[in-house]
Amino acid sequence: MDVVRFWLRWVMIAVLGTAVVFGGWAGWRLYRATAIPAAPDVPGLAQTSVTVEARRAAEERMADRIDRLPELLPWAQGLGRSTVDVCRTDYRGDLFSRGTWLPVACERTVNVYLAFDGGDVRSRLADLDRYLDGQGWRSSQRWNSLVAADEYDHQPPADPTPEEAAEAAARPIAPSVEFALATGEAVRTELAVNVTRPPGPELLTSGEDYWYEKYGSRRYRNDEGQRSAYLAWQPVRPSEVTKAAEGRYVAVLGFTTRYAQHEAG
Repeated sequence: MDVVRFWLRWVMIAVLGTAVVFGGWAGWRLYRATAIPAAPDVPGLAQTSVTVEARRAAEERMADRIDRLPELLPWAQGLGRSTVDVCRTDYRGDLFSRGTWLPVACERTVNVYLAFDGGDVRSRLADLDRYLDGQGWRSSQRWNSLVAADEYDHQPPADPTPEEAAEAAARPIAPSVEFALATGEAVRTELAVNVTRPPGPELLTSGEDYWYEKYGSRRYRNDEGQRSAYLAWQPVRPSEVTKAAEGRYVAVLGFTTRYAQHEAG
């Protein structure tokens, strides 16, 4: 019996030892297979000569569009603008597979804040639509203009009751439409237009200003799942806009250009 117990003990030790070794090996293989790869050098890519030149060209194009706004929209008062220029990448992966870093994309966003009297706010929406159309901005949304978005927002249900019709008519005027340039530029340029009456929650949701209000800091991080390098950061405090626009409507024109992209790795 003692001999049997002796050999059983050693068999169990051998089995347990093998399990430990195999478990360690499997764990190491899983770690190697799922470990986050080295992140791209985002600051370095942001300073390459190609990116710097593309950024300069994007700044000039955007400045030309924005500087003409007082001429094209003389009825609107400028309240200020915010600027965010950032190169960033995100990690995409899950628990059981090795992920990848997305291409490093460099984008410049300028939000322009304009205030105007709302005595005939819908005529101003039509004025904005004419400006957008004349500058080559087109929307693929169901409501492809501010006037159309406003009409959609105020539609009552089919065969409405008097109460439903009154509720639809009383909804706030706050259209929001996204546009893209129809000129076929090599870089992607977009424009988000939001119109509202302060202190509506829609006022500062375009671009970075909402994040400034919510977090008090920059939106993009540098950690295990994201890398970013800021080239410009000039936010607008919501109070600076809402106080100056008191009693009037505000149009937020958020211009965004993705001027460079680098493949990760």
